[in-house]
Amino acid sequence: GEKQEGPPAVKVAKVSRSFHLSRHVREDHGQPIFGLAMNLGHPRRNNLFATAGSNRATIYELMPGGDVEARHVYVDQDEVESYFTVAWSFAAWADDAPLLAVAGQLGIVRVLDCSRQCVARTLMGHGNSINELRFHPYKPQLLLSASKDQSIRLWDVRCVVCVAIFSGDQGHSEEVLSLDMHLDGEQFVSGGMDNAVKVWSLEACASAIEEASKLPSRSMPDGPTPTGGEQASGSFRPMIIQKPQFSTTKVHGNYVDCVRWHGDYIFSKSTH
Repeated sequence: GEKQEGPPAVKVAKVSRSFHLSRHVREDHGQPIFGLAMNLGHPRRNNLFATAGSNRATIYELMPGGDVEARHVYVDQDEVESYFTVAWSFAAWADDAPLLAVAGQLGIVRVLDCSRQCVARTLMGHGNSINELRFHPYKPQLLLSASKDQSIRLWDVRCVVCVAIFSGDQGHSEEVLSLDMHLDGEQFVSGGMDNAVKVWSLEACASAIEEASKLPSRSMPDGPTPTGGEQASGSFRPMIIQKPQFSTTKVHGNYVDCVRWHGDYIFSKSTH
């Protein structure tokens, strides 16, 4: 018979396992560090990373040779705040200034302008603590927040409005612990204390996103302000999205505290 050719052989390069600790940083607040994020979306400042711990967000710079230097520390005005999460973006409407969103125990999102070293935006609306933040992969003004109040909110930080709320009868029945945006920018995944993994479509609120995009940009402060920057407007009515594209509680037998996209695959982690 004819010789059937199989797929071409693929050579897999060996990965070096000679990793070693080159630097470590200990922050002086004495509390756990819950969040860390690299500034991967800003090509001119992709050597920055930020941490969230206590009521502080600390920005570090990776130096040539492996050194790590602290560049800026933001301390929340409320001493009882405890930050859980940080996320990077940039202000495409304001000289591409690097932005760092932070949130935690108090359920308030602070968006820091790292160029001017001040709070540019304050986003309030959640009824409980915020566990994770994620910016849109190519619309830098769109921010998702996952909360203990069983909801996920979509914000437009350019015009400072809440665009949509993902919650309701078919949403999470307990607190939302984690979320992640697909790189296509059209869907995101969430996981929570209800053992559920859910996939949501942003197409469901496309009209609200378009409506918000027509609103004028809110000003960026020139420096530190006592009011904490521009605050979210209540005049824009967010769209309520109750039905996810997909939902399951059959994968894990306990709460889901981390979900991540890898291409079209979803990785989820539980304590079970």
